[in-house]
Amino acid sequence: MSRSKPSIDEAQKILYQMWNEVLQLSPAELERTDFVEDSTLYQLIRDLMTARTKAFRYAALTQIIAKAVSPDINCLTLQANAGLIGAFDARSFCKKVLVPFERKYLGGALGNSQDPYVSKPLRRPKITLDPDIRREIKYQDEWEKLYNLLDRVEDENNSELTRRVLRQMLLEIRKLISLQLPSLPAKLSAEKTRSILETYIKQPTLGLGPQAIAYSLLVAFNKRTGTYREVNSASPTTADAPSGRKADVECMNTEGDLQLAVYVTQKLDQYKLDDELKKCKEKNISNVLFLSIESELSVEEAYKRASEYGINATFSSLLDFALSISALLNGEMRRELIEDIVRVLHEWGGSEAEREFIEAVKRVMAGK
Repeated sequence: MSRSKPSIDEAQKILYQMWNEVLQLSPAELERTDFVEDSTLYQLIRDLMTARTKAFRYAALTQIIAKAVSPDINCLTLQANAGLIGAFDARSFCKKVLVPFERKYLGGALGNSQDPYVSKPLRRPKITLDPDIRREIKYQDEWEKLYNLLDRVEDENNSELTRRVLRQMLLEIRKLISLQLPSLPAKLSAEKTRSILETYIKQPTLGLGPQAIAYSLLVAFNKRTGTYREVNSASPTTADAPSGRKADVECMNTEGDLQLAVYVTQKLDQYKLDDELKKCKEKNISNVLFLSIESELSVEEAYKRASEYGINATFSSLLDFALSISALLNGEMRRELIEDIVRVLHEWGGSEAEREFIEAVKRVMAGK
């Protein structure tokens, strides 16, 4: 049987080129970009890039890289002596191409293995669904997914499809990396915290970010001071009435009554302020904190309008409020604050909302 040997140099070139293309995508574009339209193929790729079996993550990517470089190889083969046309030495190829690439560019996202194919599941001539082979695999569902992906690519043997699959794999890895919060010191300085919050808040569009930050800040403040019995909030996409909330963030006293209502908005203008003050009046809310990214009203105008409604109101930019609260926290609590914001953003807005904040953290921690 003929033996194939995909070019190491060509593989490194293609891998770097495609990874660089994926790196150009903004955090928002990551969730909206797909290189593979087939839903079954797409799901196989996603599942394999997060497989419990670390070796299968490497195998899926390695076999596809080899196929992209040399369409004549059989990407289901693992060893050059597999007895099939197109068989190649996948272990050696992986060690020379993917392992150093992961170390240099991927930060160990696949598992940081120096020799992935030495793993027992991959120490065989080829990937097959033979029952005797499957019985030896711990996570048989993942082995089957690996086979199904590679069998599909091998069966179609279409260079364009193979490269789209490779791009999609790299995109999924980029998504995973972008959701990894960088290592934070045990005690985060006030300066770093300020920079993170400022970098994030100054972005042009934040979606539910402002409310998530306000909520996390008040939770952190309450842990420090015990001022309120509890601090409540929910995603801005949740209707207030069905959830029973009267404000974006609610600070409750020991009797369970609303002690402070917090309203968070991107821009505070006369119309927005009147609307919120009317709601406060209707809900018998007397103590209110208004937080905004920007305001078209002077402080004097805002306080005068609140006084006319009989509302005890305080007005602040979200950034000023964030800096004031974070200054009251110790280093450990500031670290917890950043981690809590990530958690809240993920719960409320999923990966896209979480990723935008983590990108801000990464820029600050990298000194950019």
